[in-house]
Amino acid sequence: MAQPQAPITLTIDNLTSDGDGVGRMGREVCFVPGALPGEQVLVRLQGRRKKVWQGRLLEVQQPSSDRREPPCPHYQRCGGCDLQHMDEAAQLAFKQQRVEREFSRQGIPVREWQPAITGPLWHYRRKARVGVRFSKEQQRNFIGFRESASEHLHDIDRCLILPEHPLYNWAAWRDLMATLRGRDIITQIETLDTDNALALVVRVLKPLVADDQQALLAFVQANAGERPVQVWLNHGRDKPMECLWPENPEPLLHEVDGMSLVMQPDDFIQVNGDVNRQMVAQAMDWLKPQENELIWDLFAGHGNFSIPLARRSRSVLAVEGQASMVSSLQAQAQRLALSLHAEVADLSGEGALARLPTPDKVLLDPPRAGAAEAVREVIARKVPQVLYVSCDAATLARDLTHLIAAGYQADKAGIMDMFPQTHHVETMVLLSRKGKRNG
Repeated sequence: MAQPQAPITLTIDNLTSDGDGVGRMGREVCFVPGALPGEQVLVRLQGRRKKVWQGRLLEVQQPSSDRREPPCPHYQRCGGCDLQHMDEAAQLAFKQQRVEREFSRQGIPVREWQPAITGPLWHYRRKARVGVRFSKEQQRNFIGFRESASEHLHDIDRCLILPEHPLYNWAAWRDLMATLRGRDIITQIETLDTDNALALVVRVLKPLVADDQQALLAFVQANAGERPVQVWLNHGRDKPMECLWPENPEPLLHEVDGMSLVMQPDDFIQVNGDVNRQMVAQAMDWLKPQENELIWDLFAGHGNFSIPLARRSRSVLAVEGQASMVSSLQAQAQRLALSLHAEVADLSGEGALARLPTPDKVLLDPPRAGAAEAVREVIARKVPQVLYVSCDAATLARDLTHLIAAGYQADKAGIMDMFPQTHHVETMVLLSRKGKRNG
């Protein structure tokens, strides 16, 4: 089929895993970002990719009852919140259906689906990386997020999923940048909204001159509001971060399971604090760690699950690939007098867990690539019970097929809406070896 020069009308009958509308032209398929099932839309074809046409939405001729006006003025260009055109109830239904569809494709039965965990729909994101780019042609800085399917930064003034705070006024940051001599060496502003302070990490290609540092601090102090604020400079990989203000910063804290955990400004943290608290509570309820059990927490981070598990079990072996997080986790366990041992290991590598003693239960919380090697080890050890927390339904389903084939069954599963207004979804699955099911 040759690409038509004129726009075409399509009826949308489904959504892709990324939330794009799916329309059909005879035997041809077209993906249309921003379109919803049941809609008739006017589309301009933009070429084919992997045997599928890509379309640009020009007009919604017959809207779905699930459609709404996106609340954010930056929605059309910012690549962040790609489902703002969809009512939140429909977003949640789409995410549930998406995970169930992935499981069905792989033939994964679930004994019991649990209600979804939900939280705030806006102003929930406690950590974000805001891009900064200096344009020589225009002699100004762009500050914002990448445009959809593009490397270009889209200027934003305010982001509706970030907390409400004067320092999240990005138009004011652009005004500040215009006064700096080093405005072309700043590449990113990372925001971290912890329980006791707001930390801003400014990434620079080389050191800021003294005048620029003073201008930055004056801007932050003038807009700090009621919350304590910390300002850090990130000089790149393998270089220690520098705290510009205050001189002696308090440790950054966030609460997990009723305990305050210490974190560094560059540590990984689940971005939705309310959903994370519910997720940890559900994990403890489902896995039911016992006082006589040894538990592995794989891809442990800085202790989001490890610390709660250690409060309830005989011992926890926490494995994480980032050495700084392992050191932090071990120090926190010692401070809290918990029986926890943390180790550094590349869990994508074969044999990373071979020398560890066999656990009674395992908790997996891998990155988007999944946990293929760890799953092989779990199967080889015949671990009675596994709790898998995933941020990618496709790799989760892939890993679950191996567990199911090895004699495990999915006792419970449920989604968690960690990222409202986007197509991303977290999923939790409790598995047991057949004949070994607990609870």
